[in-house]
Amino acid sequence: MVARASRAREQALSLAVDTNVIIDLVAGTQAAAELASTVLEKHAERQGLLICPIVYAELFAHPGWNKKEIDAFLRATTIGVQWEIARDVWEAAGSAWAEYAARRKRQPSGAPRRLLADFAIGAHAAATGGLITGDAAFYRTNFPDLRLITV
Repeated sequence: MVARASRAREQALSLAVDTNVIIDLVAGTQAAAELASTVLEKHAERQGLLICPIVYAELFAHPGWNKKEIDAFLRATTIGVQWEIARDVWEAAGSAWAEYAARRKRQPSGAPRRLLADFAIGAHAAATGGLITGDAAFYRTNFPDLRLITV
């Protein structure tokens, strides 16, 4: 019980990192990489940085990266992976996804479609304590109470 309470307190002091921030850091323009690096370093000093398993999986799509490179990058940047995600996070992701689907049906087509993964990342970040992202508009719309740090 004490370990669980300690883990919950630790997670509440953490920030989640979106896939786009990591990709900017390793493959973005020089300006984007410098901005991502500055923001991550600033917030890593104050609180832990985490990614959810979906972000971890998305990193495999980066050209040339495999498990070895991803794990080395995460160790070097001290970004942890929160492998276990609670049921309430999945329920929040599902609820936000359903609201999005209902809004999308009422809007003219042409807007980019979002994936369930985006909603799982947002719900995880809401449970964690906030999100560092380059996609603030999406998260503001779908997770209005989510603490956002934008790059």
